[in-house]
Amino acid sequence: MSKEMLIFYALFLLLNTFNTIIITHQRLNRYIAPFKHSFKGELNAFIGNMFSLNMIGFIVLLITQNGYYAMIILVVLTGIFNLLFFALNIFNLYYGTSFSREGLDIFKNPAEGISKGLSKEILNELFGYYRIILFIPFAILLFYLIHINQSILFDLNVMLSDLTILGTISLSVLMISITKYIYEKMYLQDFTIKAVKVTYGIQNFGIFPFYMASFLGYKLIPDSIYSRKKKNINELYQIYSSFDKNKSQYLNFFNKKLYSNQFSVNQLSKDITIDKSLVSKNSNLTGLLQGKNLVLVQMESMSRFLLDIPLLKSEFPFLKAILEESVDFTEFYSSVGIGVSSDAEVTTLTGLYPTGFSNLYWSDFDSETSQFKIKRELTTLPKYFNKQNYYTEAIHGDYKRFYNRENAYPTILDFKKLYGLEDFTDKTESGRQGIIKFFTYEYSKGQKHISPWISDYQLADTVQTKVKEHNSPSFYFPITMMPHTPFGFNPLQNKEYIEDCKLKDLTKKYLQFAEYYDNIIKRIFLNNLGENAIDPNTVYLFYGDHGCGLKNRDLSKLFAKDLSRLEERKILQQVVAFLYVPGEKLVDKNGYFLNEGLIKGKQGLVRGQMDIYRTIIELFGLKAENHAYFGTHLLSSEPSYVLDNKLQDVILDNFMFSMRNREKTFPKNKTVEHKLFENVKNFKLLNDILLEEKNIQTELNNLKKEKNNI
Repeated sequence: MSKEMLIFYALFLLLNTFNTIIITHQRLNRYIAPFKHSFKGELNAFIGNMFSLNMIGFIVLLITQNGYYAMIILVVLTGIFNLLFFALNIFNLYYGTSFSREGLDIFKNPAEGISKGLSKEILNELFGYYRIILFIPFAILLFYLIHINQSILFDLNVMLSDLTILGTISLSVLMISITKYIYEKMYLQDFTIKAVKVTYGIQNFGIFPFYMASFLGYKLIPDSIYSRKKKNINELYQIYSSFDKNKSQYLNFFNKKLYSNQFSVNQLSKDITIDKSLVSKNSNLTGLLQGKNLVLVQMESMSRFLLDIPLLKSEFPFLKAILEESVDFTEFYSSVGIGVSSDAEVTTLTGLYPTGFSNLYWSDFDSETSQFKIKRELTTLPKYFNKQNYYTEAIHGDYKRFYNRENAYPTILDFKKLYGLEDFTDKTESGRQGIIKFFTYEYSKGQKHISPWISDYQLADTVQTKVKEHNSPSFYFPITMMPHTPFGFNPLQNKEYIEDCKLKDLTKKYLQFAEYYDNIIKRIFLNNLGENAIDPNTVYLFYGDHGCGLKNRDLSKLFAKDLSRLEERKILQQVVAFLYVPGEKLVDKNGYFLNEGLIKGKQGLVRGQMDIYRTIIELFGLKAENHAYFGTHLLSSEPSYVLDNKLQDVILDNFMFSMRNREKTFPKNKTVEHKLFENVKNFKLLNDILLEEKNIQTELNNLKKEKNNI
C-alpha cells in the first residue's frame, strides 16, 4: 500500500474505535449506565473492535482490489457506523438500556402518535448534546478522500495478494475469537443476568464484534447458562420456596423478622390507619376487600417528583385532596425493562419482574398465524378474579395491536375483554396530519382534546360508566395514554411561569401536563359537571407505569441542587401511587365533596409494582393458597426493595446501589454487602426462569400443592 492509503486505513481503524469509547463511557454518554471499567475489559474491547474493523476493511480490499474504490466504500461504511452509533445513543435515551436484537420487538408497535415531535428532540440531541461528534470519523475520512491525490492510488493486486488479504482476515477472526473467549469468561464470573448482557458485551467485548455476532444469529452466551443449569425440579423448588411469601410464616431477608401472608393490623405500617368498620374482631385483614369492585389504573409516565418540586407546589388540587383520604405510597418505584408500559402491566398483573431485555407480549409470537409459539402458563390477577366470578376488562385508548395486547391479553393474562381504540364507538375522527390520524373529544363545553389516541378524559368517562352500569363484581384495568414522550397533544394552555424557566423545551412540555394529570385523575371520580361519581363498593388503586425519562440534567435545576447520576436515576424511577377505599360518608376536601377514605395514611417504605400483585391477592381474598408470590404487602411495615430491570439499580429504604457497579451507591458512603447482592441476583435469575420457561411456574406450584397436602 502507498503511504496515503496506509494513513487513511489507520484513520479508519482508530477513528471508528474512538467512537466506541464515546458510546460506552458515561462521561461521554450520560445515557448509559456502564459496568465498572477494568483494564482487562477495556483492552479486550479495544482489540475486539480493532480487529473487527480490520476484518471489514480487508474484506472490502478483497472485493474491490482497487485502493480508490476501497476508500470510497470505507468512507460510506464509516458514515453508516456513525449513524448507527447515533441511533444507539437515541435508543439509550428513550429506553434506558443498550439495544439488543430482542429489542427489535418494540418496533412492531404502531408509533404514529409518538413520532410527532421526535424529530425535533433528535435534532436537539444531535446539536444540543453535541452528538454530532459521533460523525467526526466520517467527516475526517471524507475530507481526506476528497483532498488526496488520486493519481497515487493504484491497483492493489500489485502490492497485496489474495493470500495476504485472506491471511489478514483469518488473523482478525482468530483475534476476535480470543477476545470473545475472554469476554465470556469475564461475564460468567461477574454476572449472569440476561438483561445486562448487551451493555456488558459492548463494554468488554466491543461494539463491533458484539453486534456483528448478535445479528448473524450467534449466541455469545448460550441460553443454557441462564436456564435451570440442569437442576431437577425439586432443586429448583427449593430456590422457589426460599423466596415465596405466600406462607403462614416467612423470614424477611433484611431485618430477620417473621411475617405472614395472613396480614393483620399489627403488621400495618405505622402511618396507616384502617376504619373500624372494615376490621374484623380478630384483626385479620386478609380478604378485607373481598367482593368489592377494583379499578386498577395504570398512569402513563407519572413521576413522583411532580408533587415534590417547588415549581408545581400550587398544582394538583384534586390529587392532593384525594390523597388525604387515601394511602399515599411516597416511595413507590417502577421496575420496568425495555418493554416499559407493557412491563409495568406484566409485573403488576403476574407478580414477576420483566426480563428487562425483551417484551413478553411479543416474545415467541408468530405474526403469520397470530399465535404464540410458546404459551406460558402464568398466574395472573385476571385469572384469579375470573375464578371468583368477577368480570375482568382492560381499557386502553390506543389500538389493540399496540404491544400486541389483542393477542397477549386473552392468551397470557386471561382478561375477558380488551376495550381498545376500535371499541370507542363514540369517538370522533378529526382528520390526518401526515401518517397521524386524529380523534377529538369534547371533555367540557367548548373544550376539546385532539390527539392520535382516545383522550384520557374519554377513557375516564368510560370507566365511570362501566363501574356504574355493571351489576356483577368487576375488575377494570384502565391504562392512560398521555402524557407520552415527547409530550405533545396537551389540550390545556401553557403555564407562563413554566415558559419563563431556564429549562429544556422537553422538560417544560412535561411539566405543563401537571393540570392534565390532575384533571384525568379527577375525572375518574367526578363527572364532567364536577359531581361526585364515586362508587363506595369500588376500590381504586392508581400507580405510574414508569418515569418521564428526562435525562437532560434539568432535575438538578428543578430541585435546586446538584444531583448525582444515581440520585437522578432514583428520582426518574419513582412514580405516583395511591390506594383509595371509599366509604359512604361524604367529606369536603379543598372544595371537593369526596367519600371519606376507609384506609388512610402515608407509606414511606419502598414499594413497587410487584407488591400490588400480592396486596390485591390478599386484600381481595383471591384463591392462591397453592401458588407462590414474591412481593411485599403495600400496607405493611416489612422492609423490601425494588429492582429496575433496565439498569439493574436496586432501591431500598434510604439506600440505593447499582448492580452493574457496586461502588455506585446513593448515599455515597454506603457499601453493598455480598449477601444482599447475591440475594437480589439469585431472585432475578429465578424470576427470569419463571417468565421464560414454558409451564415451569405451573410445575412448581403443583409441587407446592403436593407438599401442602402432605
